[in-house]
Amino acid sequence: MKRNLRRGLVLFIASSTFAMGFSGCGESGRQQETSIENSVYENDDNDVADVTDDGDVAVADDNDEKKHDTEKLVNRMTDKEVSLAKKTEFQLLDKPWESVTDSDKDGGGSDKNSEGAGATEKREETEEDYSALKDKICYCEGIGAVVHGEPLFNALPPKDYTGGAGKIDFLHFNSKTSETFYETIEFDSFDDAKEKFRAEYDEIIAGGFPKVPADEEYNNLIMLYDAVISGDYEPIEQDYLDKYLDFYYGSFDETDSDSMYWEMDEEKVAEIQDHITEYHLYDEELDIGFTVHVITPPSYEESTAYPALVMTDAVWRFNDVTSLYGAMSEGKAKPQILITIGFEYDVDGWDNEVRGNILCNHKKEFLDFITDNMMPYLSGDYNFDYSNSTLFGHSQGGVFTHYAAFNYDRYENIPFGNYIIGSPTFWTPYFTGVSDYEEYKNEYGYFDRNESYDRNLFITAGDMEDEDYEEYYGENDSTLEGVENLKERLRTHGVTTYEVKIYSSHHYQYVPEMLMEYITR
Repeated sequence: MKRNLRRGLVLFIASSTFAMGFSGCGESGRQQETSIENSVYENDDNDVADVTDDGDVAVADDNDEKKHDTEKLVNRMTDKEVSLAKKTEFQLLDKPWESVTDSDKDGGGSDKNSEGAGATEKREETEEDYSALKDKICYCEGIGAVVHGEPLFNALPPKDYTGGAGKIDFLHFNSKTSETFYETIEFDSFDDAKEKFRAEYDEIIAGGFPKVPADEEYNNLIMLYDAVISGDYEPIEQDYLDKYLDFYYGSFDETDSDSMYWEMDEEKVAEIQDHITEYHLYDEELDIGFTVHVITPPSYEESTAYPALVMTDAVWRFNDVTSLYGAMSEGKAKPQILITIGFEYDVDGWDNEVRGNILCNHKKEFLDFITDNMMPYLSGDYNFDYSNSTLFGHSQGGVFTHYAAFNYDRYENIPFGNYIIGSPTFWTPYFTGVSDYEEYKNEYGYFDRNESYDRNLFITAGDMEDEDYEEYYGENDSTLEGVENLKERLRTHGVTTYEVKIYSSHHYQYVPEMLMEYITR
């Protein structure tokens, strides 16, 4: 699989293994959900509220009191954008990112020179040579393994291991500080080893590394131990392993991909795929394409106007999609249309530089796309209740939704009555380096243009997240300081249509619980 975030984990392990004694490691990355405890702010009815210093409570207006605005928006797509817009079959479960080719990146029409063509032929021959490894477990004792095509160097079995007691060194890597350390793990039996290895990987996940690749590496490690105990593996020499690693990492380099995959529970997504429609929308202003998924609620009726919950960073949202859909199916949430916005499949949606370029540096153009292109285009297929629709973004996405919430008044189209500003990282260098950075501190002049604020805001963060990125803040507000200062500015301007909730959580772990809470109240 073409996952360079995972590649970074394995590559670091590989280099550290040969340099420091043939052991493995884990690398910190991003996103996985954990259980969330109660919020700091609650009122007597168990509704989230922001309590002011004088005891007043600032809460959002009841949506039932709003006018249900279902008028069609004005579509401002250019002729080129309209011509390139496509509604396709649902492709996500086919994992299109795994079949990205150089010609796809070139636009499909570039000629290969003779050297490039020769390299392609050689690559195809090498793939054929190594294809059998996908069905095998190969092991170079004390050096490394290949488990169904995936390299493995972490916590290799002790010499001559037969399933009893043993001791290994587990190499940890802190991606923030680049520090490494070994942890010695002793176990009484293979079952004991499995429990202790599981605990190590759970620690890696809790530290920020994505759950999917961490779980896959844990499963590969257990399969290796099983194979070593039973003798059902193919011994390989170090020279063969080295050549395979060259091939393995070369395949990543060809796709120029970092972590090219979308987090999801495939079985759960498959269960609701008949309710998912996929769109590919090109934006001429940004000169990039977006993959947009629209998920209609159970018992969907075309004539009914539904609120939309629009979520950025689609690569991390499909576990939320299936959970939210389940809540609607069980009658715990009112029916609404879920919409995710992601980059095209050949773009790495995990890459913070890629994300920052759109969510921070080109936030105006991205808001143009959502407001004047995407939502009007989708309104041709769906009946939206705009007043009760919500735009959600987290982290750099929270920087974007803060911008969107205080610039909606500049547009004729107003597709959202609500905004979720999740853990806005006003301190991120992808934001502090943009030309209008300082303008966030006065809400981009909104209150110079308007006397009051009539949208609903849900502002969230985790009470432990400041410690996660402390070295990046410099003279800027931390995440929690940014939320607190935003709250104070809203109070100063007399805004009452906001809620603030601080979860017992690090930076992103609270998001699934927060979204569930949001749609079920």
